[in-house]
Amino acid sequence: LLYYFRSLGAYLPHVLPEFLLEPEDYKIWSKDELNMRDVKTSDGFSDKNVFVLEDSTFETISKRAWADVLLQIYKVFVLQRVSSHSKTDPSSLESMQDMPRIKREPLSSNIYSSYERKILTWLNSNYEKNRKIVWKDCQKGGVPPRRWIVNFDQDLLDGLVLAAQVAAYCPYLIATHFIRMFTNPRTYQQFLHNSLILVKAMHAVNLNMDIKV
Repeated sequence: LLYYFRSLGAYLPHVLPEFLLEPEDYKIWSKDELNMRDVKTSDGFSDKNVFVLEDSTFETISKRAWADVLLQIYKVFVLQRVSSHSKTDPSSLESMQDMPRIKREPLSSNIYSSYERKILTWLNSNYEKNRKIVWKDCQKGGVPPRRWIVNFDQDLLDGLVLAAQVAAYCPYLIATHFIRMFTNPRTYQQFLHNSLILVKAMHAVNLNMDIKV
């Protein structure tokens, strides 16, 4: 199954099949592997190392492996259906003309697929278009500076980019939620503050996704 996902473009070099087993099944697998290694060692043919994980370590690695597999399944089966419709917005042309472009050609990145780069382009466009609108009256840092969004972790960490996306479709959340965000967060408390506001905004439009405050 992992080979099949990889053939479709899933990036899972760190996920081993045994990481996806149930804990009890993993114990059985480990025992069988150790027995097979001992047999081969006695015959002088073993060149394979077997690493048996502790229960707590296996649980942590297994959860991460399953999360990565599910995200990659979403990537190869859902994101590939994302299409882009170019619309010329005169009001945003001036602000976007100096921004670097995310290349969509298949070979322009060895990390993100072409459809993931479409999402990055969408994030960049909405953030640059809306940052001055969402936080023009912000009392906790003013209008945030422009940024070039090139990944889905560090560049989204402060919640501002995601808030700009939500505000683009639900502008009524600006006055009730997003205006209270820190636009230049520096401490963990400020990052948490922004995250809580973003989650509450999602709850306000019934976009819960099992996110707890």
